[in-house]
Amino acid sequence: MIITLGFTESDRDRGYSSFTDGYRIGARQTSVTITLEGDGTALSDEQWAEAVFIASNQPGTAGDPVGAAIRYALAEQVHTPLRSLSVGDTVTVHGHMWACGPTGWHQVGTRQVDDLYR
Repeated sequence: MIITLGFTESDRDRGYSSFTDGYRIGARQTSVTITLEGDGTALSDEQWAEAVFIASNQPGTAGDPVGAAIRYALAEQVHTPLRSLSVGDTVTVHGHMWACGPTGWHQVGTRQVDDLYR
């Protein structure tokens, strides 16, 4: 299973802050990709996005095997320092991109997220 984390960069010159404005289609991102064993069908794509969010925001040992696997993959497969996922960042699972919003996850490319982040 392949998961891509997209860390959205703010553009202060254009008055855009990913942390306060949320995800904006076309915004510059730094992306990293990890692989996990299995096909990932035990969770929905949105549940995977939330699991990645929790794993990136709570360093240390995980109380659940999914979080532990994500943390292990991030530590072993990503060789650059990362910040925690936050509002405006994305997680792509099974080819579907999810944007982290102030109140949860929204699938990119759907009317719901496009209306939120215009």
